[in-house]
Amino acid sequence: MTEKMLVRALKGGKNTKIVTLSGKKITKMPSSLDKLPGLKTLNLQNNRISKVCSEISTLTQFQNLKLREFYCEGNPLFLKEPVTSVQQDDVWSLQEITSRFIMNELSEKNPFVMQAITWHPLVRNIMSQRRKCAICEKYFLTIWLECVEFVPPSKKWKISRNLQLVPLQILICSYTCFNQRGPNLFGIAQV
Repeated sequence: MTEKMLVRALKGGKNTKIVTLSGKKITKMPSSLDKLPGLKTLNLQNNRISKVCSEISTLTQFQNLKLREFYCEGNPLFLKEPVTSVQQDDVWSLQEITSRFIMNELSEKNPFVMQAITWHPLVRNIMSQRRKCAICEKYFLTIWLECVEFVPPSKKWKISRNLQLVPLQILICSYTCFNQRGPNLFGIAQV
């Protein structure tokens, strides 16, 4: 039901001004909100949202939504409560190692790899699933650490008084990058 409502809103495109998904039992913030440039009011109250999705993963993207009103009360947004965890060594599969190498060579426009990839549509399809590390900005495929960064909502938005920080989902490629993170970036752990 929620997906249908969002599809209808997207069809309205630039004209969509209000999206209300209150009480729809959704678990993540819709990822297509940045495709609604006219959106002024977003109501996500009383759902099961714990973080803002990775598609709107930077503070700039999130705060540049042209919202005037943002409501998210009644959601189990992650709390900013650090816990100690044991780090595992980064052990990647051969596919992940090869994929990272190829994706990074493609990003550097290596002519040999760029030509070779045209002959392998299956590899191109696999590479289209890539993600970019928020710390080192290198590409990775299947292994990542899910984190949240707590950011303030835009000062231009009308919000409830108790909303001070919003958790944005951030993906990181390895523990090496995780150890280089800033003070507002937290790994997500099951406790």
